[in-house]
Amino acid sequence: MDLDEMFGEGWCVTLAPHPLTETLHLMGVANPVPCPEGLNQAADFLQEHQGDGAFILGREMPGGWTLTIEFESSIGFANDVLRTLAADGRTAISAYRDPDTRTATIAHNGAILGRLELSGRYFDGPSGNVDTAHRVVRSLTAVGFDASDDCEPTGEADTEEPEGCLILAVRVLTGVTLTAADFEGPWTGGVF
Repeated sequence: MDLDEMFGEGWCVTLAPHPLTETLHLMGVANPVPCPEGLNQAADFLQEHQGDGAFILGREMPGGWTLTIEFESSIGFANDVLRTLAADGRTAISAYRDPDTRTATIAHNGAILGRLELSGRYFDGPSGNVDTAHRVVRSLTAVGFDASDDCEPTGEADTEEPEGCLILAVRVLTGVTLTAADFEGPWTGGVF
């Protein structure tokens, strides 16, 4: 799945361990509304009915997760929002892409654990140090994401495509295997 091809240059994808409406509220959408099928139609629908501005679209995923996507916005990537989504012993992941950056931030139990550099396939801690003993970090290093200064991925993480790294990290952290079909069909969302 090529997310760049699907979404263009600027996007933010977040997986949160909350129901759909709660996730959208936590991300700043006051009045989520059901949108027509397809991302393009949903974006047009929101602009027609809620006005211009940044918007978030979301849908429920297996296992109690919610997938959100933003275009030209990255509120899900903001540390304070991600910490809120990952409160109470939960884990959340948000991936952000602009023309120069492909990064996923991982949070657990209200704390940012670090950033996964998708192009380089390595994990970097919030202050340059990674808590390699943390169970969430261990789950990522177990599939080959490098949390050392060497920045040398191995195993499953040793892929050439940043999107493959994102799909792997999401699967490891959430149990959800993202496919192109997950980005089709009906959405719920709103302007924030």
